[in-house]
Amino acid sequence: MVSVLFTDFKGFTSIAERLTPEQLVYELDYCFRKFDEITGRYGIEKIKTIGDAYMCAGGIPIRNRSNPVDVILAALEIQAFMEEWKHEKMSKGKEFWEIRIGVHTGPVVAGIVGSKKFAYDIWGDTVNTASRMESSSEPGKINISGETYGYVNSFYDCTFRGKITAKNKGEIEMYYVDRIKPRLSVNLEGRAPNDDFFKILSTNLANRINYKDMGQHILKLISEFLPENLTYHNVHHTLNVCSSVERIAKSENVDPEQIELLKTAALFHDAGFIRRYDNNEEIGVEIAKEVLPQYGYSKKQIAVVTRLIMATQVPQKPNDLLEQIMCDADLDYLGRNDVNDVADSLRQEMVTYNKITSKRQWDEIQVRFLEKHHYFTETSIKRRNEKKMQYLQEVKDRLDKGGYDDELAPSSNE
Repeated sequence: MVSVLFTDFKGFTSIAERLTPEQLVYELDYCFRKFDEITGRYGIEKIKTIGDAYMCAGGIPIRNRSNPVDVILAALEIQAFMEEWKHEKMSKGKEFWEIRIGVHTGPVVAGIVGSKKFAYDIWGDTVNTASRMESSSEPGKINISGETYGYVNSFYDCTFRGKITAKNKGEIEMYYVDRIKPRLSVNLEGRAPNDDFFKILSTNLANRINYKDMGQHILKLISEFLPENLTYHNVHHTLNVCSSVERIAKSENVDPEQIELLKTAALFHDAGFIRRYDNNEEIGVEIAKEVLPQYGYSKKQIAVVTRLIMATQVPQKPNDLLEQIMCDADLDYLGRNDVNDVADSLRQEMVTYNKITSKRQWDEIQVRFLEKHHYFTETSIKRRNEKKMQYLQEVKDRLDKGGYDDELAPSSNE
């Protein structure tokens, strides 16, 4: 696991044409010396400069698992340095360069080739993708791939850009790094890491949690073994709940380690459907206990994850904030704009598994459930409750109107 960082100056060529050779070399040397100083503090290996581009990588030649976090810290310092340099130039009426930064994490090939001017270099798809992150960035921004985001999102506030088309790479998930999370930064400013930042990083490394690889493992497992006729309790729902727990937890100011445990529970909470439909939570717990030790989760952490999985049992009776977040995320769709589509997918599934026999019966079940259900966290109450109540009224109106088909049977594609 290596994190490769590229920088490039916007407008370099046009400004360089207006500088003397001495000025050009001086300006580049000034910037790159500062970059060397910053990356050196974080144990990041400078690879080379190519014209006005600067390339470095964390995690080589000595391996470490903190390199995605380290490289982003260095990127933020480089960004801050260039911003200060820009204002200094502007105050003197001089021209300046703006920087684009790109980072991607993955495997590389490293070594020394040739017979003259020996130089340590790296190659591979990770390097090429990191270069695309830089070229797809904007001046003053730090653009990272979805892979890097998966390693650093507990420490930094990021903005999802969507899937961006990159040259020769197709569409790639990209994020802008905005700042260090306020609670993990000095004076809540998001610029410099505080003691809590390093404590959590140290804890994660000491616990050897490998959330990313664990996530790939369980998603592959449920993709392959969940019954195909699960139109609701499928991989899409699992990913939806995982996204919801993170969003709600961040809004409720939950610390990064607990967010990882919530996301882990979300990934496993419906895994039990692999073996049976009813009372599947207990099976999900069994699978979690089998898988999580392989990825560095401690007994204490696994206990939290299993407790969160069991909290999703209906009727929901959460005992603390984490369980409340888990419950709200599991039924987040009830208060979303896509509630009709999601509810219909659940109805189809219940028909397939002989849980209901008519549309009227389904709506009667929905009314009873919705009248008893309530969101627990302030975040979900504020964002989802109004829409949920509107949906409840729609179902009641439908029941009052009547006109249902008498019987339902699974369609041929179910």
